[in-house]
Amino acid sequence: MNNSLSQRTINRLVQYHTILRDYNKKEIVNITSAQISQLLGIDETQVRKDVKLINCKGKCKVGYNVNELKTIIEDVLDYKTTKRAFVIGSGNLGIALSKYSKFSEFGLEIVALFDTDKDKVGKTVDNKTIYNLSDIKEKIKEYNVNIAILTIPNKVAQEVTDLIIESGIKYIWNFAPTILSVPENIQVWHENLIGSFLQFCAISKIK
Repeated sequence: MNNSLSQRTINRLVQYHTILRDYNKKEIVNITSAQISQLLGIDETQVRKDVKLINCKGKCKVGYNVNELKTIIEDVLDYKTTKRAFVIGSGNLGIALSKYSKFSEFGLEIVALFDTDKDKVGKTVDNKTIYNLSDIKEKIKEYNVNIAILTIPNKVAQEVTDLIIESGIKYIWNFAPTILSVPENIQVWHENLIGSFLQFCAISKIK
């Protein structure tokens, strides 16, 4: 991952990649900044700036080669390096994420789940074992994992976070509806589904 890129730039590059994947499937060879800007509803100048930042050159009146730009974005965002993760919580959301096969296309491999429910421990989800949360430190070493995806109730989120950090987890993708307190060397990405929905409603003025 290129640490010099801003979060907004990274977000746009991910959106560009989605468009490029679609064009690639349709066997369209070239794409212009104008086409990208129109599809995303953003300024064409911004698209050109973003593409220039990742050192991809287009051709006048032709645009960018779809495969080339797609590959460059994948390299810049480190799509091809496999990152192994645990899902903490085997409720509906945890199970759904564990079954989502498309993650592997972007370098994410979910290898196991964890729970405290004795009725769930020992079962499998899409060939992934559900382990007791108390075994996580041992399993981190066994599976060589440093990412945890939290899909647990907010009332236990901080307690569980403290446990998994103590066990060796460095990166947390948090779906629990709460803000976590973590040391400076731990990185957390808060995925607020309700917040995103409310923003969508506000922007779209849904009534």
